[in-house]
Amino acid sequence: MSTSGRRVRYSRGVPLVRITGAERINPATEPSPANTPYWLLWSTGVIAFVLGIFAFALWGVNGASTLFDMMVALCT
Repeated sequence: MSTSGRRVRYSRGVPLVRITGAERINPATEPSPANTPYWLLWSTGVIAFVLGIFAFALWGVNGASTLFDMMVALCT
C-alpha cells in the first residue's frame, strides 16, 4: 500500500509505480455536434474521385510522361 491508501503495482521494469489521479484520462465532456458538415467531406471525396479519373484518362491517352511532366511543372 502507498501513503495515499492505494495499492502499488510492482513490475520487473519499474519496481515502484504509483497510480495517481493525474494519470487518468477523462473522456470528452461534450458530444459531437448534430450538424456535422458532411457536405465538406462529400465534396472533397467527389473532387478527389474526379481528379483520379482525369489522371487515369491522361495516362491512357498520352502515357505516364504527361502526368510526370505536369507534376514537375507544378513543383518548379
